[in-house]
Amino acid sequence: MVNAKVIAVGVAAVILIVAVVAYASSYMSDFDNVQRSSQDEGQTIALTDVPVLGSKNAGVTIVEIGDYQCPACKLWFDNARQDIIENYIETGKANLVFIDMPFIGADSTSAAEATYCANDQGMYWEYHTTLYQLQQHENDGWANIDRLTAIAFNLGLDTEQFNECMISKKYFSQISFNKQKASTDFAANSTPTFIIVNTSGTAERLIGPHPYSTFEKVLDSLL
Repeated sequence: MVNAKVIAVGVAAVILIVAVVAYASSYMSDFDNVQRSSQDEGQTIALTDVPVLGSKNAGVTIVEIGDYQCPACKLWFDNARQDIIENYIETGKANLVFIDMPFIGADSTSAAEATYCANDQGMYWEYHTTLYQLQQHENDGWANIDRLTAIAFNLGLDTEQFNECMISKKYFSQISFNKQKASTDFAANSTPTFIIVNTSGTAERLIGPHPYSTFEKVLDSLL
């Protein structure tokens, strides 16, 4: 059995999840309402050795559970993410971590593995962002090794090192572990799912590509 603290694989390449309180088995996904559950209380997110966007000392952490092939994830990426970055992450109020839940198909897993291989060279978030910018149709082979390597090349990565990482399936087990944790510890059954938690453990859950205004309301309530 894997410990509740995620085992680090490589340097700063692992999503750590600790002290996860059990969640209800089902949640409403009404985008017009912010759902709050007492069962979310007490959740904490450890940010040691985690690819974190923003300050690790921020008062609120946004946990995004997603799939790189998920159209709804891209909708959120295109319409809400940048405003959150500018108004909360770049100002030091919040940070963001991403937990892979690659359930749509093989391209989902390959894309997720590629982000960790990019992280070996300090380019996790740049690669993550590029994948969503270049998202194609589900399971049409868009995340093949040639395309993933081309992205690495365009980002200035050492493509030989990147290819060795991908071919060796260095992070396949880590991606599988993240997927398991997303569905068990966070009870996520769709993407995107967000857990937004402050340092006192008060948390909000959002399901789906909510607009920026919804995140603004939740974040302000937790700060």
